[in-house]
Order: sequence, then structure tokens, then C-alpha cells
Amino acid sequence: MELNYNIQRSNNRKTISLTMAPSGKLEVIAPFDVKDEMIDKLVQKKKFWIYKNRKELIDKKTAFEKEYVSGESFLYLGRKFRLDVAQFEHKELIFKQSKFILNKTEQEKAEMLFEKWYKQKAKEKLIPRVEKFAKQMGVDPKEIKILSMQKRWGSCTVDGNIILNYHLIKAPLYVVDYVIVHELAHLIEHNHSDDFWKIVKTQMGDFSKQKEWLGNLEI
Repeated sequence: MELNYNIQRSNNRKTISLTMAPSGKLEVIAPFDVKDEMIDKLVQKKKFWIYKNRKELIDKKTAFEKEYVSGESFLYLGRKFRLDVAQFEHKELIFKQSKFILNKTEQEKAEMLFEKWYKQKAKEKLIPRVEKFAKQMGVDPKEIKILSMQKRWGSCTVDGNIILNYHLIKAPLYVVDYVIVHELAHLIEHNHSDDFWKIVKTQMGDFSKQKEWLGNLEI
């Protein structure tokens, strides 16, 4: 396997950083004064680490690929629910009697219908929880948005907006609450300082299980 990679130069780095993008592409961040030859030497030295992490990423993505057929399970609020595909009168994807129900004639649109359903549920359930914790923490986000995000579960923008990844609706509420509190805490402390983590801990207590859950949840 060829070791292709992108190089990004930064004035804020003193060392070379190697990270694996969700696409499987190796990303290298390096200081401006480091020569390409030195970067390539480090990449070659770390090739077994790169191959291992790339394989794990590909295996994880393969495990999460869906065919949208009867019997498949889909996450919602931390639980897995079965999909039933058959001839029904309705056209939209619906959630009824603890299972997802999809008209067979709409099977080709299943991915789009699931995304639409997840986004709708995320708006219904996540926004009120942001408002609840914002009041509890004494902060006032300018706007709350539910969006599709490639690499992050949430963010707090410089102008005070709270953005949540709609995929969060797949996680248990105690995990959702951790992400919400994390982003709202940035309205008080803009970095990940000790004071920041104290704010999060005050609201959540120990949050190691939440972080572990997110690490296993596919975006």
C-alpha cells in the first residue's frame, strides 16, 4: 500500500504530527522549517502504525455500512431497533412499535429517509436539552443548530452559536448531555483549560463512559 499523505505547514508547531483522516488519508502537520525529506523519513519509520490505523478505520467503516434490508438494526437514543422492509401504504420512514418501518418501494431512498428522520428527531430532542443546560449553567447561546458534521460531535462558534451533529441522536441521552455541556462550557472558557474541565465535571461528574461511547459511535 502506497504511503500517500498531505502536508500542512504551521507556525504554531515545533514537532511533526501524523493523524489519520476519516477518509483514510494520512495528514501531516509540520513546522515550516522542517524539510520534506525529514517528513518522508518519519512517515516511513511510522509505516506500520499507519497501516494498522488505516486498516482499523476501514474495518470500522465496513462494519457500519448499511444495506437497508429487513433485520438490520439502527441506533436511536443508545438502543438498536430493527428495520422492517415490506409493502406498506405509507411512503415515509416511520418508527412504530419499537421498530423502523420502510415501504419496499422507497428502499432505494432509504439512506436519505433515515438521514431526514434522524435530523428531525435531533431537532425535537436535542434543542430542548441545550436550552435546559444553558439555563442551568447560566449561559445564553446565540443560536442552536443541528447539522451534519464530518469529524465533530459538536462545536461552539466564536459568535456564541452551539452546533450539534445530528448523529448524536443515536447516542444515549447521558452521552448527548455530555456533548451539550462540553460545548456550552466553551461559552464560559474558550479553551480546554483546567477551569473548563471543572465546569464540565460540575455538571456531569465522571464522564469517562460518555467519551468511550462516543469513540465507538460512527459519524
